[in-house]
Amino acid sequence: MRILEYTISFLLIVCSLKASAQVDSIATDSSTVNKFIPTGIRVGLDLVSLGQGVVDKGLSALTQADVRQWKISADVDFYRYFLNLEYGIFERQWNGPNDASIYQNKGNFFKVGADINFLHRDPDQSALFFGIRYAQANYEDRLIYDYTSDFWGNGTESLQNPALRSSWYELTTGLKVKLYKFIWSGYTARFKFSVNDNYSNNELAPLWIPGYGRATEESLWGFEYWLIFKIPFREYTPAPKRKD
Repeated sequence: MRILEYTISFLLIVCSLKASAQVDSIATDSSTVNKFIPTGIRVGLDLVSLGQGVVDKGLSALTQADVRQWKISADVDFYRYFLNLEYGIFERQWNGPNDASIYQNKGNFFKVGADINFLHRDPDQSALFFGIRYAQANYEDRLIYDYTSDFWGNGTESLQNPALRSSWYELTTGLKVKLYKFIWSGYTARFKFSVNDNYSNNELAPLWIPGYGRATEESLWGFEYWLIFKIPFREYTPAPKRKD
């Protein structure tokens, strides 16, 4: 399974590099400069993470359930390239059998990176893209558990990590499509790998890394479905078709 995951990620990189090498040569005139002036900023809300909370706990998940997760994104276009920034918050509580133990995890994360768009000639600015991200999470967790001892008797103990930090990389691909005027929708599929952290010597090892997933996994797949709104800066002029 690991071999398959790394093979797919390698193929994604190769496809991105091959496509980049085939970019049309552009003359250095005023029209060339205008191509790299952003046409606007797009801001998105992930409906998958929002929906998971609602499924688990109904509408109360939006405010005070045992799971809260929000993900937002923003991108700015520079011709066929996009600069991306993502931010999210995560808070969840896991209860053990008969509530004999409670694990709490909360924090935030950000992801920054670039995409290359293979539909840059589309007049609606749809995007079929490949990209890469650097991601980092700052979070804390706590384990509360009941114990029974012949010597110490019964009681409750807790372990906690007040300042955790993890970072990793992601390969991304996805699609963004214009629905109506300033409204877009789309998805992002991502392969997460190369996790670094600062808890190797801690008494309590975290179960979850916000924005990544289970801390014990060396690599993971992720998926978001975005509802996107665009704030325009200027009118978009599609690149002309290539003349053979």
